[in-house]
Amino acid sequence: MYENYMFDGGSYKLQGFIELIEDVGGYIITRRIHAQDAKITFAIPTEDLIYVKECAKEIQGEIKDAPLLGTEIAVVTPTLSRHHLPHHLCDIAEYLRRQGAQTDMIGLARGVGRRVAQLNEREKRMIEEHDAAVICLGNFKRCIEDKVKIFTDLGVPLVITGLPKIQSPDFIYIEKLGRVPYKFKRTGEINLLGEVAAGVEKAIKRVREDISVNPPVVPPFIVKDEIINQVEDVSYGLAPGVLTLRTNGVRVKLPYKIYADDVANVEIAEYKLKEISTIKESANRGRILVDLLPESLVEV
Repeated sequence: MYENYMFDGGSYKLQGFIELIEDVGGYIITRRIHAQDAKITFAIPTEDLIYVKECAKEIQGEIKDAPLLGTEIAVVTPTLSRHHLPHHLCDIAEYLRRQGAQTDMIGLARGVGRRVAQLNEREKRMIEEHDAAVICLGNFKRCIEDKVKIFTDLGVPLVITGLPKIQSPDFIYIEKLGRVPYKFKRTGEINLLGEVAAGVEKAIKRVREDISVNPPVVPPFIVKDEIINQVEDVSYGLAPGVLTLRTNGVRVKLPYKIYADDVANVEIAEYKLKEISTIKESANRGRILVDLLPESLVEV
């Protein structure tokens, strides 16, 4: 059983720490080293955590839980225009990143207005490519109750925020988070961001439980490593985070029409990637989506 963690500390003697993670059978997911500061996210077997913590302490680093590591979350607002944009949208996205998630902000083309708000097919597909979606709405109860109807048929878990209190069994709702004209700084406001993160963590836990019933042949972080090793042009990609982990796959930020075959023919164990996954074109800029198949659907 692998769990996700984050190392935060100095770069002094960092190589020994990285080698320990590899020695216990763990995987480095991201590595960011700036001068004397280092941030590393990784997955290791839970029984080996005590050794990793001891090593981190010796080099004056800290190990933190990263419950959302390996997830891709959509943070959605009805529009990116200043009049309607909830100003805490960036705060939510950044807070989720600090829990390990990769976040994408999506502003809808026609999301404004209680009666005329729409979600077009391309926007729906973009949101459903993520593991969960945080929908940031405003201050008026009737407006929120009408507007959530366009989101409830999305095929991903939803966490919806707004100012008034409403009830629904279809999504997780966080109240007291309406549209505000400033960034969050106070303790109570930061606690609200924590509630959003807890709601997303709860939603992701359900997704992971469903996957664990019939897991893929290999976990996504192994797929990521093999794509890096076998598709040379990944190392030259200009997009931030060229490979993004998802709960059950990987987003490859390279053009589908050019690199889909290279990704499909990546060899993992005795399989090619196309034999254990579905590879399709993303609605976001024509990139590559790799969705791992359950083990029961893979031909031996």
